[in-house]
Amino acid sequence: MGKHGPRKMARDSHGIPMAPAPSGVAAAAIEKPQHVADDAVASDVFDKLVGYLAARGDLRKSHELPLGLLAGEWSRHVTAARIARETPIVDGPRGPKAHPAAGIAAAAARVARDLLADFGLTPASLARIDVPAAPAGPSLIDRFRAKRNGDRVTPDDSDLSPEQRHTLLYGTEAEKAAVVADVVEDRKMFA
Repeated sequence: MGKHGPRKMARDSHGIPMAPAPSGVAAAAIEKPQHVADDAVASDVFDKLVGYLAARGDLRKSHELPLGLLAGEWSRHVTAARIARETPIVDGPRGPKAHPAAGIAAAAARVARDLLADFGLTPASLARIDVPAAPAGPSLIDRFRAKRNGDRVTPDDSDLSPEQRHTLLYGTEAEKAAVVADVVEDRKMFA
């Protein structure tokens, strides 16, 4: 708390509170919990979730345990659902009833769904997350300048490979500089 109450959130030009920028970490920085590593289904789910969140830039070191819980609950759901499908009805003291695994599967699915929503991995929760849009292509002026200047490289140049275009649009500044240097060198060599 600040001196005069809680700190105010930063707001955009329309007065809407802005979320803090994601401080993502690399997927390699996330350790898989032991109970997840021992379960093949949970391990696969954990790896997919970590990869997706890392690609989105929302992965944090503090996500290890919640992601482990989510992966474990999904594995529990899959196992219980398989058992309930194989034996849907069991004999109870008062006659036939649904297999208890059906209730376990439903409970695990609810927990997994809630955790997926917390991570912004459901369609409804993804709509509430501010995911930066892919940058628009270069402006008409940039394309004109690129044609006039051989040292200027833009993603819509015809001599670029798809990988080079992707790097120029989404890569880091160092990766972009390396691609520009390679393209300029190739242009000088074949000019």
